[in-house]
Amino acid sequence: MKKIVYIAAAAAFGILIGGGCAKESGNLLPENGGFSISVLTPGTKTVFNGNTYKVDWEDGDELGIVIDDGSQSKLYKFTRSAGNTFSCADFVPSDGKSYTYYALYPYNEAFTITDGTSNDVVEISSGTQSGLDEAGHIKTPLYGRASAEGTASPSISLNHAAAVMKINVANYSGSELSVSSVGLVSADADAVMSGTFSLNFATGELIASETSNTASQVNIEAKIANASSAYFYVAVAPFATENLSVTVNDNVFSKAATENGFDFKAGYVYATSVAYDAVALTQTVEDANVYAALQELKVGEVNFTASIDGTTYYLCPEDGTFKDGEAVSVTCSETADNCWTFPAADTYRVVYNKVDNKVTIYSSANEFNIPATVRFNYAYSSDRVLSREIISGDYYLYVNNGDDQWKANIALKFNASLADPQILVWQGSRSIPQISYKEDGITYSNGGFNVKVGRLLSHFIYEDKGSKGDDPEVDNEVNFTSRVAAFSPGREDNKELQLGSWMEMSTDVSNKKWYPMERTTITKIVIDIRNSRILVE
Repeated sequence: MKKIVYIAAAAAFGILIGGGCAKESGNLLPENGGFSISVLTPGTKTVFNGNTYKVDWEDGDELGIVIDDGSQSKLYKFTRSAGNTFSCADFVPSDGKSYTYYALYPYNEAFTITDGTSNDVVEISSGTQSGLDEAGHIKTPLYGRASAEGTASPSISLNHAAAVMKINVANYSGSELSVSSVGLVSADADAVMSGTFSLNFATGELIASETSNTASQVNIEAKIANASSAYFYVAVAPFATENLSVTVNDNVFSKAATENGFDFKAGYVYATSVAYDAVALTQTVEDANVYAALQELKVGEVNFTASIDGTTYYLCPEDGTFKDGEAVSVTCSETADNCWTFPAADTYRVVYNKVDNKVTIYSSANEFNIPATVRFNYAYSSDRVLSREIISGDYYLYVNNGDDQWKANIALKFNASLADPQILVWQGSRSIPQISYKEDGITYSNGGFNVKVGRLLSHFIYEDKGSKGDDPEVDNEVNFTSRVAAFSPGREDNKELQLGSWMEMSTDVSNKKWYPMERTTITKIVIDIRNSRILVE
C-alpha cells in the first residue's frame, strides 16, 4: 500500500551563519526604563514560512539573554517591543564595563552559561501542524552571542540550532486520508533526531543530553483528499543518520541506506515525499489464482488492485457497499472506477479469486478470521488434554533421522495465508526418504513424514491434567512428540505421497506418514485445516 520516493535536495533557511562578534547599535532605551537590544533578522525569526523558508517574529516573542560582565552572569527575559528590538526593564548596563550577551530562543527560565556553553536547555522537537501545508508550528531554537561596551546596545546575529524536513504526503488510496502524526525514524538506535542539548555558543556545537532516534509531530487533525497531497514540516537535530524512514500515522515508509545517510545541517530544509497507493493484493503462495491482503482500513472509500500477467488492474465492484464475507463480482480495469466503501475502521481480509472474478472481504469479527485450534488427548487414550492455536510459527517435520529413531526436531516455519488464517504454508527444501531404504548396509522401514503441531510441552496449553495415562514427558522429546497431534494421513495406514495434488489429511494423535516411492526433495507444504487436506510439492 505504501511506497516512498526520496528527493535528495536541501535549501538554506536564508539565515546569517556565524554571529560571534557584535555591532554596537547605540543606546536603545525603552520608555519604561531598562535596556533594549536588536537582533539581525534575515531569516532568523520565529514563524516559519513553507514557501520561502523565511520566518517572522511574532508579538510576545521572548528571548532569554544571559549577560556576563566578567565577574558574574545572570539571565534576563527580553520581550519583543517593536520590529527586531527586544527590551528588558530589569537590566541597566553600567559605563566602563564590558558585557557578553548570550541569546537563546525560546526563553527558558533555567538557561545558564558556563565557559561559553549553555546548560541542557536547547530543545529540538516539532510542534503540531494546524493545517495542510501550514508551517507556523516550526519554531526551531535560535541562538547567538555578542559583546558590547558600557551602555552600548549590541546587535546579535541569531543562528538556527536545528534543521527541518519537509515531507510531502500524497494520497492515491482512493479515499480521504486522515493524518494524525508525521515523523521520521532512524534504524540506528543511537541516531540523534531530536532531544535536549547543551550548546557551545562559540562553535554552535550541540552536546546531547536526552535524545531520540525519532522526530515527529503528533495530534494533527488533517485530511488529504484522494489524488491530492500536502506538506508537513518536522524539526530535526543537525546530526547525520542512515536508514531513515518516514512515518505517517502508524505506517512506516522504508528507505534503503544511502551512501552518506542524511547529513542534517542546522539552518537547512530537506525534502522528501511518500505516497499512499490503492491497496495491492498479493498473489498467494498456495494458489496462483487467488490474490489477497490483510489491511487496516479507515472509514471511507478505497481501491484494490492486483497485478496479473504484468498488468495492474483495479478490482471495481458494481456496488461498492461493504458486504462482510459475501463474494462480490468485479470488473478488472486499468483505471479506477467504482471504489469500495467501508463503514468502520478495521483490519480487513480481502480475497480475490481470478477464476470466478469475485472479491470477498472479511471484517476482523467475521468467524472466517478465527484461526484453528487443535485440541487433543495426549497419547490418544489419555484424558490429559493439550491444545495449541494454529497460527504462523514453527511446526515440526516428523521424519526418520537415519538411525531408526523418529524425532520431530526439524522446525519448519509455516506462515498463515493472507487469504485464509486456517491455511499454513511452508517453503524451503527437505529430503524425504522412501518407506523402505538402505543406508550403510542397514535397512530402514520408517520413511516418509508428517507434521507435528509441537515438540515440547511448552508449545501447548495443558488444559486438563486428568488422571488417566502418563503425564506428558518433559524430558524425552522423542516419546513426547510421538504422543501429540499431527497433520497426518490418519491413524490407520501410511499413504503414498502424491506430489502436486491435494491429499486428505487428519489432525489427530498419529505417527502415520506420507511416503514417496523414492527419496524425494520437497519444496512446499500447504496445510488446509478448514478443508482437511494437504498439498506437497
